[in-house]
Amino acid sequence: MSHSGPVAKGSFAWTFVLTDIATGWTECAPLLVREQTLLVAVLSEMRALMPFSLLGFDTDNDSVFINETVRDYCAASQIAFTRCRPYRKNDQAFVEQKNGAIVRRLVGYRRFEGVEATNLLAELYASSRLFVNFFQPSFKLAEKHRDGAKVMKRYHAPATPCQRLLDDPRTAEEAKRRLITTYADLDPIRLLRDIRDA
Repeated sequence: MSHSGPVAKGSFAWTFVLTDIATGWTECAPLLVREQTLLVAVLSEMRALMPFSLLGFDTDNDSVFINETVRDYCAASQIAFTRCRPYRKNDQAFVEQKNGAIVRRLVGYRRFEGVEATNLLAELYASSRLFVNFFQPSFKLAEKHRDGAKVMKRYHAPATPCQRLLDDPRTAEEAKRRLITTYADLDPIRLLRDIRDA
């Protein structure tokens, strides 16, 4: 997601957003510039923060993702590399939703450029990742069917990404213990204060 403000000229900051489809777990990281080798380095750092292994990387159709550098990184890391919904404007619906619900809500639409702005975005995302993943419940679509022109949707009960991970039988016991330990040390009021300060 770009932070170019009203004019997309020159160099400006970007936000790289990863969203797990099964749980809604979301990680955001700033990029000083939009470049494939920097993206791979940031992806490595984000993988270390995630409480589960990255098994697949389903990107949008941007050239910063669809290139040999990212392909080779995924192959070396045994990550399935795919692109989603080709030739559609909303080509990555899960991430697009988090772009609006998290990034635009926190950062807005102003222009951010330079190292200082990128470092401040990193501070903001360090606090917001904990608040969003441990304390902010969201709905998850359970099923959808069409009856003529009417679309019927049914949702699971709201849950945080952390709760979904803890409830998922595929989550390793060690990961569950780390999540519980991390959760016990968190204060949502302090996290909100840190988010506002950033």
